[in-house]
Amino acid sequence: MASEELPAVPIDPNDAPFMRPPNNQIATTPPRTRPDIRQGWSARRRFAFTVAPAFASLRLPFQGRVQADGRTPQRIHGAGVNLEFDVQVWRWIWVRALGVYSGHPVAEERAEVDMEVVRTAPPGTIHVAGAGFGPAFALDLGRFLPLIELGVAGLRVVTPQGGVKGQRGEACLDNGACDVGLKCNGARICEVTTLGEGYLGLAVDLLVRRHLSFGAQFRYNIPFSQLRNLNIAPGYLLGTVRLTVRF
Repeated sequence: MASEELPAVPIDPNDAPFMRPPNNQIATTPPRTRPDIRQGWSARRRFAFTVAPAFASLRLPFQGRVQADGRTPQRIHGAGVNLEFDVQVWRWIWVRALGVYSGHPVAEERAEVDMEVVRTAPPGTIHVAGAGFGPAFALDLGRFLPLIELGVAGLRVVTPQGGVKGQRGEACLDNGACDVGLKCNGARICEVTTLGEGYLGLAVDLLVRRHLSFGAQFRYNIPFSQLRNLNIAPGYLLGTVRLTVRF
């Protein structure tokens, strides 16, 4: 029968709301309750700053500090901190600038010379500070980031004030030589200098948040002046626990 009422508007299926992601819509941000371990997270990181408390070990031929055989350098342990700043220049190549400091307490060393006990090295702390630059190669596996680093650095090794020729603040040896980290100045006194060195390191980082990662690192430093003595493995060794902010 005729009526003045208008019929209902037909229902258009396209007017229905979209389904919740991921079935019918792309999410705008990664879900917070289910960390996204795909490559997308890592691809957004271009810079990284790392603070790493470090265990450090010195094995350099310091004057008067040798093992019982009279030739092999002692291992002198200490602790410090390592700082790094990385910039990604290509997919798996980063450029790294780093700085490191460690302190190594040492005891007084004595030896018997001509039936008389004499002091060969004073007590105190050996301070080591350095800065370096070089590439770091990173295999980006999403939440895991293995790294291989290498480069060159300058190292300052400040030994305790000595009381024997060739040690810091004392006269140079007859041949003009001084202890590790020292040079003979114009007044023929041993003073602190900067050593050139190369380094090689390995690290693994685990991304625990979008911009935060933890990891572990091993780095071996060798002064260029000690390359001829690799048979006794001299050098400066670091083991660190890394905290990195990536952005």
